[in-house]
Amino acid sequence: MRKMKTFTVISLLCALSGVFGYHVTKFRSYDDNTKDAYDIMDILMRPRTPDRYLPQSYFQKYGGGRSSRLTAFSYKNCGDPTTETAKLLALQITPDPIVLPGNVQLAFNVQNLKTAQSPIQADVTLKKKILSLWVEIPCIENVGSCSYSDFCEVLAPVQCPPAFTENNIPCQCPFPAGNYTLPSTQFEISLSNIPTGDYSGQIDLKMGSDPIACYEVEITLG
Repeated sequence: MRKMKTFTVISLLCALSGVFGYHVTKFRSYDDNTKDAYDIMDILMRPRTPDRYLPQSYFQKYGGGRSSRLTAFSYKNCGDPTTETAKLLALQITPDPIVLPGNVQLAFNVQNLKTAQSPIQADVTLKKKILSLWVEIPCIENVGSCSYSDFCEVLAPVQCPPAFTENNIPCQCPFPAGNYTLPSTQFEISLSNIPTGDYSGQIDLKMGSDPIACYEVEITLG
């Protein structure tokens, strides 16, 4: 439950930090697929000017139009809300763009209709906007656009922030049915290795064949 929210913001930022942190790690030997992944990372590591600061002539030159420009933080359901058991009713994050390192103000409301427990399958997709295209960030050493057979194992070492504990919001499996609300809370995020630009993150959660939730967010780091 917390996964969909935190991935949308804090976990998304931490995941991106992990991806760009792993970029400096050198493999002892390279195969073609590994080299391709690192070539892509070389491009993604470059700071990009967010869409909102670019003139319309830029989009006319490189494709895309005004409707494809990312101008604000957004989130949306990417599954079937009629069959999902966890529903993100509200999500707010400021400032927009996010400036790192710095403080992020976060609030959310989640309704969990059914206890979610191990094993929970998670498909994570991270992308960065390059020119008019969303370029997928590769999965490197289990960080990035990866699939996890049991996301509970990923969450097991997570230390729950005090604000979550105070509001009875779980950070590890299982996630009991119930309503979970985080009032507007400030988080200090010290990450400094994520290049500026526009990013999107999607997480699709399932328990067996039953969908839990699928959400996508688009954020700008400025």
